[in-house]
Amino acid sequence: MSARSAIGSMMAATLVSRGLGFLRAILLVAAIGGTSAAVGGQTFENANSAPTYLFALIAGGVLGAVLVPQIVRNLHGGPTGQENTDRLLTVVLLGGALATVVLTLCAPGIVWIFATGWSAEWRDLATSMAYWCLPQIFFLIAFAVLSQILNARGVFGAPAWAPAISNLVGIGGILVFLALLPSGRGDADTWTPGMVAVLCGSATLAIAIQALLLLVPLRRIGFRVRFRWGFTGLGQTSTLAAWTFLGVVAGQAAYLVTSNVASNAGKTLKILGIDGPSLNSLSIAYLLMLVPHGIVTVSVTTALYTRMSAAAARKDLAEIGALSQRATKPVAYVSIAATAVFVVLGPLITQVLFGSPIIGHVLQVLAIGLVGFSQAYVLNRTSFALQDARGPFVTQLVIAGISTIGSLLALLLPPELTVIGIAAGIALANYAGWVTAHLMLRRMLQKHGQLPAGGPGALLVAARLLAAVFVSIGGGAAIVSCIGTPTGFLSQVALLATAGIGVVALFVAVNWILGDRTLDPWHG
Repeated sequence: MSARSAIGSMMAATLVSRGLGFLRAILLVAAIGGTSAAVGGQTFENANSAPTYLFALIAGGVLGAVLVPQIVRNLHGGPTGQENTDRLLTVVLLGGALATVVLTLCAPGIVWIFATGWSAEWRDLATSMAYWCLPQIFFLIAFAVLSQILNARGVFGAPAWAPAISNLVGIGGILVFLALLPSGRGDADTWTPGMVAVLCGSATLAIAIQALLLLVPLRRIGFRVRFRWGFTGLGQTSTLAAWTFLGVVAGQAAYLVTSNVASNAGKTLKILGIDGPSLNSLSIAYLLMLVPHGIVTVSVTTALYTRMSAAAARKDLAEIGALSQRATKPVAYVSIAATAVFVVLGPLITQVLFGSPIIGHVLQVLAIGLVGFSQAYVLNRTSFALQDARGPFVTQLVIAGISTIGSLLALLLPPELTVIGIAAGIALANYAGWVTAHLMLRRMLQKHGQLPAGGPGALLVAARLLAAVFVSIGGGAAIVSCIGTPTGFLSQVALLATAGIGVVALFVAVNWILGDRTLDPWHG
């Protein structure tokens, strides 16, 4: 499959998956709330996000950075390469199973770590949810392993479509909750074991099905998981994994600070009777912000990552630089256009989706850092293809440090602005991460005698994009200001569609007038 076909397939799958994810988020907010007013929404966010962050800590970053380049190299290593792949998968899968059991047993401590300021009643509810949610860790690891194997073999469709099926299962669970159980918007003492089991059990079932679905395409390509003991041939892998793990540790340490600050703000607002942004609001805003990143950035980079890894195995640095440059331009185009839409229409988007503009105010601030987040992602993947994990580690350290400082400074703000302050720190950190990733990759390429692309051409592209984003934000704001925010749902949808089309059209038109041709068909 060509890169263009692979990217198209993944973008379609991701678009469907994100659409279903939106529906799931809408139903979840309807069931348990999405701001500080709902105890269930806050405790479920604590319990259900813990598996994701613990997965990232123990395996997520390592698997994404290490598996594809290593498996691509092993494909050309004959029987020895296959044995090394078997040993790598054995260590990851069995180690992940053991870690999942231990972490599930530690649910009370994990809940406390992520929300030290909560009352015992809130922590008890979150802990009962966490016992159901933490087994997701193993299935997240399994999905990451199996999808990376498929990607290394050039199979991209199945890993991209599996999350869509997972979202359907999650939606089904929430619909059962809404139809058969009491409202989850009450206080902690209104939650029953049955409510916890249906909500959290269906969330874990969705992740399990997402992983198990990949066994079908693996069987079709003739791959079998063979458990093989030992660490022979994993020396380079372990070195890369160590650097990657340190970067993930830095990121998770920063999230611990963010989680506690945001959780305490949500608790305070609940006590004061103020409906404002809390940790679950930040999480939902992040989900919205990552839609264009998931559809375009991840799709483009995933399709080119295997080719970068193959070029690195051939020591073709010029090809790696060209592929990285090929990814960064469309990623910048889409992420900046999305930023304009989110900055202008964030509150209206969440008013239409969730019946409240509160989450949208957080989205407006988070979105400012979207382009930095996406560009750093592409550059770090390029470094990983070169089997350089030190650069991404430094990048993650910078992002973690600045976002931590931002969260701590947010403590100085009133509780209704605390999460907004956290979002501002994250946005700034993403730009600092982009600059750091660029400098580290440039240093790496120059070390091997390859001059990275850039110069006046890159500055011209940046100038065009900046001009377009300012014009589109100004035009979109003028449309919203002239029309005003209507009260009826259909009128709000109409305004959202009109202003959204206007912002995007202005962005595309200004870029086109200034000579940008990013939207022209490209071949891969």
